[in-house]
Amino acid sequence: MTLKTRVNLYSDTLLPPVQRLSFKRLAQVLVFMLVLFAMASSASYILVSGLEADKLVLAKQKSNLDKQKKSLEAAMAKRAPDAELVDQVELLTQQIELKQMLIGELSQREALTSHGYSMLFKDLARVANSNIWLNRIRVENNEFIFEGFSSAPNSVPLWVERLKSTETLKGHAFAAMAMSRGEGKPLAFTLTSKAETEEAK
Repeated sequence: MTLKTRVNLYSDTLLPPVQRLSFKRLAQVLVFMLVLFAMASSASYILVSGLEADKLVLAKQKSNLDKQKKSLEAAMAKRAPDAELVDQVELLTQQIELKQMLIGELSQREALTSHGYSMLFKDLARVANSNIWLNRIRVENNEFIFEGFSSAPNSVPLWVERLKSTETLKGHAFAAMAMSRGEGKPLAFTLTSKAETEEAK
């Protein structure tokens, strides 16, 4: 009879826990965000080019209107006021003011498109969550609207808190959030963010 001189202390509990978030998944998320950023950059470049072309056309129209206004003012100075000419001058003045407003609006949109979207997508990539994916992003009058889905409802508030710390959304308050879920479908949400200065007004 042989005496047992070894004791097996090995147990499955000694094995490290299986990590749900693997390097492969992280790599897939990173590749997806890089592709999304490249598409967004291309779209921004195309949009900026279109805005610059519109801005040049409006600037040229404004220059022509300025010349017409000056010629009409010179003609009015040489003779007594003509009701028709006065109306034309007023009309041209209004058109010039509208063109200036349009040029200013296009300049703001161009700045937002060329810089704001790029920074926004970089910030979204920094706070990416594998349980949340966006299918629509809108930026209107310093208001951000995010629409997407989540496979884990508890992930949405955590993701919103991380969004508040980004450079793009710093100083913004999330004014409204709507959530809905269809049968057998992931949770759909719509998140609206407004600048806190606007909310204070």
